[in-house]
Amino acid sequence: MPRFACATIALALIACACAPDGRPDASSGSFASSSSSSSPSSVAPAAEEPAIVIEPIGPPAAAPLARPLRVLVGGDLLPHRPSLVTPASIRAALAPLAPTFAKADVVVANYEAATGEVDPKAFRMAYAAPPGWLEELPRAGIRALTVANNHACDLGIEGVEATLAAAANGGAIAIGGDARDPWAARAIVDEGGKRICAVGWTTLMNAETGCSRTVRIATARLDRQGRARIDSAIARAKSWCDATIAIIHGGQEYVGQIREVMDQARRAADAGADAVVVHHPHVASPVVVHTTRDGRNVPLFASVGNLVSNQGESWKPSMFPVLRENRRLVCVNGWTRLGVLADLAFDFQKDGVRLDWGYHLTWTENEHANDRAIAVPKIETRLLDPERDADIVARLSEDDRGPVDLFDDPCWVERPILTADEATRDPRCTTSIRRPPPGSPAALAARPVANRPKKKR
Repeated sequence: MPRFACATIALALIACACAPDGRPDASSGSFASSSSSSSPSSVAPAAEEPAIVIEPIGPPAAAPLARPLRVLVGGDLLPHRPSLVTPASIRAALAPLAPTFAKADVVVANYEAATGEVDPKAFRMAYAAPPGWLEELPRAGIRALTVANNHACDLGIEGVEATLAAAANGGAIAIGGDARDPWAARAIVDEGGKRICAVGWTTLMNAETGCSRTVRIATARLDRQGRARIDSAIARAKSWCDATIAIIHGGQEYVGQIREVMDQARRAADAGADAVVVHHPHVASPVVVHTTRDGRNVPLFASVGNLVSNQGESWKPSMFPVLRENRRLVCVNGWTRLGVLADLAFDFQKDGVRLDWGYHLTWTENEHANDRAIAVPKIETRLLDPERDADIVARLSEDDRGPVDLFDDPCWVERPILTADEATRDPRCTTSIRRPPPGSPAALAARPVANRPKKKR
């Protein structure tokens, strides 16, 4: 067939397939031009085509969580021998707190020990517990543990590895300890598309052997290198976590929190932590609210004290705080029986993220406080009730060396409400964990002093 005949047939087929007004034909998808002899009045108006709807790519955005995600963070768990070294003893000691633990998405506490058996001829005191002791903690409601503390190396590197293995076997999240990267943030709550993480480290280590330099435990000395490690760890956490809690082990025993550790706590907050919790002194300290350089108000739990211990065997505040007996170092001051349980509720909503925070006070009952003749005293930790335990509060308050301000802080959840105004949540106990937008008054106020415009005299 001649080439011009093929072209003529092809053009005829295209013309037949096109709509008369030159728009794409719905069936063929081809295009044609309108006849030049046609006037606008001679062409029937085209019917309006339906709008093209493009479905979004990927899964739909997650709806805001219907409730806040709640984290409880407590202090030291001490397997004192012989009273608290068996798995049954720690299970019984924590039993009264089960209803409180059940209301949280996760409970965190400090595993103040190594895992294994202590040599009975050991000169210095070492805290150690059998593997079953640690594995009992998740069953009691504590599913995350900081393992970075000054007793982590009491049994050498073998004790550290046994601790990490026991945590894995018991289903506990180990914070501040890992064979590969102990500084990596641990997701302690992951729900509804939101992730709350914890980063933990210790500022000191008892061991004088090579274990004190182990890379399995996160350690940040009170120096420039320690600060750099904190900055890096918090920045990494903020890159994939929706909220970050920093947990520090540091300070001096049986006194209020020291300035150097509080400097680290403020450093962690300025780096991006949304709350900071500290333990080690074995006595509590009042909570401090720190305003960061980017304008956030971050609660610093300066010391949460003990959660469960055999300290405070005599709770009389007037007694010398440390008792040495059979190579034991046990504080007998009653403040060691008072603990702080940080209560952090993260509310993720479309208009921002709010942290409602407070704390519970705990009290450890110890049979040795009344009868030292009992060989193995019964020990239980419960919430302190301001009315039922008014006598305890009054007797502790007589010793102003202790953290008496904890009893008057409006963020104490069980604090007695005396007036209608006190029933409203105090502004101190609520904060936004989002950084203010650039140029906002809060952002301008949070700039370094050297960059702020000078006030006219």
